[in-house]
Amino acid sequence: MVPGEKERYAAETCSHCGGLGCTYCSGKGSVMVEQPSRRCRHCGGDGCIYCGYTGWEHPLKEY
Repeated sequence: MVPGEKERYAAETCSHCGGLGCTYCSGKGSVMVEQPSRRCRHCGGDGCIYCGYTGWEHPLKEY
């Protein structure tokens, strides 16, 4: 991670599971999203391949 990168992200509720925890949020119920957070422009926040089924633009890929 690049210095200062962590501050650009904040936790948002996973739209796929509504915070209950699922595969797409690694069971946490939330995902780190680039700030300012925006709903996915492709699905409007419902979840699709472009947002990793999280419902958010630019979710942080955690491996």
